[in-house]
Amino acid sequence: MNPGPYSSSGNQFRKGFIQSRMQNFGLTMIVMGASFGLYYLGLFGTVDGPLRPARIGDQLAAAGFTNRHLLLIMLGCMGIAIVWNWIYNALCRLMNWRMTCACRSDAGGGFCTASARRERAGRYVCAEGHVRPDARFHPVAKGTVGHFMWMMFAIFSAILIYLT
Repeated sequence: MNPGPYSSSGNQFRKGFIQSRMQNFGLTMIVMGASFGLYYLGLFGTVDGPLRPARIGDQLAAAGFTNRHLLLIMLGCMGIAIVWNWIYNALCRLMNWRMTCACRSDAGGGFCTASARRERAGRYVCAEGHVRPDARFHPVAKGTVGHFMWMMFAIFSAILIYLT
């Protein structure tokens, strides 16, 4: 069976212990460097700098930014976090991306799983040469991070509604 681009049985590269430790160490150093930079720019409020929260608040208030504006931004971000994968899946379906062959494979009884493209005649042709009137679409599902983001924006919006 030939694993396609969206099948779970494809060969995946496995990292070794040392390589994964070095990658985690490098990411930790990047995050620590960014945190030090933000600290010395004053984002955490202990050092006087251009990113000090009081200074940012004064500049936003001088520009006319209110709690309602922040609430609208939070609600907009929540809406985007909820519907981004619906829009992406609709575009993929319209453009015929993320399609695989729906032909039954001779060996194993599964599907062919080779990527398929649509011809002008309305038929789908896969890399194996199968010609079918239909193909399987593989939608992108919202994961843990996506659900966390919309819930976070919903909670921030509820806090802003309570405070205003």
